[in-house]
Amino acid sequence: MTPRPLRSARRRAAAAAALLALTTACSAGAPVADAEYYLDLSDDPMAASTAELTTVDGDAWTFADVADDRLTLLFFGYTSCPDVCPMTMADIDVALDQAGETAEDFDVVMVSTDPARDTDEQLRTWLDRFDPGFQGVRGDIDTTVGAAADYGIAIEAPRETEGEYLVTHGGRIVVLLPTGEAAGMFDEGAEADQIAGLLPTLRDDLL
Repeated sequence: MTPRPLRSARRRAAAAAALLALTTACSAGAPVADAEYYLDLSDDPMAASTAELTTVDGDAWTFADVADDRLTLLFFGYTSCPDVCPMTMADIDVALDQAGETAEDFDVVMVSTDPARDTDEQLRTWLDRFDPGFQGVRGDIDTTVGAAADYGIAIEAPRETEGEYLVTHGGRIVVLLPTGEAAGMFDEGAEADQIAGLLPTLRDDLL
């Protein structure tokens, strides 16, 4: 996977005040284990899923293909989700802005849980609304369900019920090591400042 593009100078400047506050907060050295909204698995990481998927650029991709010099924030979701998925991606985007230069040590990957409707173009366009550096990945739904289960994320194949098309998604943001193993997870609903506050510590502890 290619390096994420550098975040714009404008966005870095907008996050300067938040970064200063984060630096002060992180200087206290609060361990990751004390964060109630984060599940620390670093002592016994979950094995990398062996599922074979495809990027929106048409390249074959597995979870072991994440960058070997960065951590990856992984989310299972879909583009027509009305609330949780866009809110989660927006929180990740804001968190990376707040984290300043620390953001360069993180990639973001979203795996579609609605691959029948999330075409490559649709997924790429949707992610671009948050950050063009975010990667989109797709596969057949059975493979996707299995990959999510490998990381302890429960999703189901989309289904129609009483005229409604129902799609599930993961709630947690998984932190992947350069090997694709899961070193931890942010709980569903973790806010941008909570995520940003842990990124420097995760980088220092895991890279």
